[in-house]
Amino acid sequence: MRAVVVTAVGLRCASGRSPLLPDRSWAAPDPDAAPLGIPGVARVEGVADDPDFPDDRKGALAAAAFADAVVGAPEGGRRGIWLGTGLSSLTPDEVARDLYPHLRGGRFDRRALAEDLAIDRPAPRRHQPERVTEVLGRRWGAVAAETSFSACAAAAMSIAEAARAVARDEVDVALAGGHDSMIHPIGILSFVVLGALSTSVSRPFDRHRDGFLLGEGAAILRLEAEADARARGAPILARWLGGGTSVDAHNVTAPHPEGHGAALAMRRALADAGITAADVDYVNAHGTGTPVGDRAEALAVSRVLGDVPVSSFKGAVGHTIAAAGAVELALCLDAFRAGILPRTVGLEEPDPDCPANVLASDMARFPRVILSNSFGFGGQNCALVLGAP
Repeated sequence: MRAVVVTAVGLRCASGRSPLLPDRSWAAPDPDAAPLGIPGVARVEGVADDPDFPDDRKGALAAAAFADAVVGAPEGGRRGIWLGTGLSSLTPDEVARDLYPHLRGGRFDRRALAEDLAIDRPAPRRHQPERVTEVLGRRWGAVAAETSFSACAAAAMSIAEAARAVARDEVDVALAGGHDSMIHPIGILSFVVLGALSTSVSRPFDRHRDGFLLGEGAAILRLEAEADARARGAPILARWLGGGTSVDAHNVTAPHPEGHGAALAMRRALADAGITAADVDYVNAHGTGTPVGDRAEALAVSRVLGDVPVSSFKGAVGHTIAAAGAVELALCLDAFRAGILPRTVGLEEPDPDCPANVLASDMARFPRVILSNSFGFGGQNCALVLGAP
């Protein structure tokens, strides 16, 4: 197994395109959210439509991150791309036009619909989760491509798979990450129905938390064998140490209340990295700000890692859903550079039912090892471990 390093990152999130630790909430009022009683969302500014994705916000975000991630990449060689993504982003008008236009005499005409599933129509095109991976893979000249559809753990799982492919010498260089945007009427409404969005301020691990801030974004990391990167003098941003996954299948939308699946993913990540709990200096929590999710994660972190410092980025840049694992791992790179363990934006009154050392203010410390959690609906869990360069 070859040692693997991170040599570049492309990032698009509400706080900007550079992996700088966000120090405030980037929520802003939004016309799609206001009618549903949601005070704000965390949109990404300055991302134009991409020619290959003229009507797909997720694709445009991915293409922008991709453009940065490939700068300075080695020429030639075996290239691979692994991306996580989420549900299609359709407006109500597009649903009416493209999914339910075929009524004949008051009855649904299935044959007419089947004949109309042309690839250039928004509904079928955007219901192909692998589409963005395939298009960017062709631009990249990839010989391997894979798409993860594992809910909010999708990007993290993609990064783990890509790192292992490099380590096994299956590819020379890999792009890995995720992209998502649920900031559209149907996406926002879906989370409102689930009771998952905050109606006030996102405050992960706070006593008064009531849900998450919805964000959007994309992040793509470039992974290479350490020996190859050093030989060509590439900058090394972090070292890949390992990753672990689990599926607890406790409930479609809720984790096991004791965090069993989260704990198992973290233990497997430590084992894969060949380290112990004492080696971890900081945990980037999934920390969405939901009452049940934060408590379960805090219990799991406390049980597996003890009193390690913990914080969540979601109070600042929002929950970027399928992209979260990559966006937040990209932000963690700045903790290595700046020597700061970031605070949890929005946290004012730590919940005593969340028995973890959650940071309410920045801590001046250069971490050697960071563990990053991503947990998705259906109990899909992933923990990643990075080491300082």
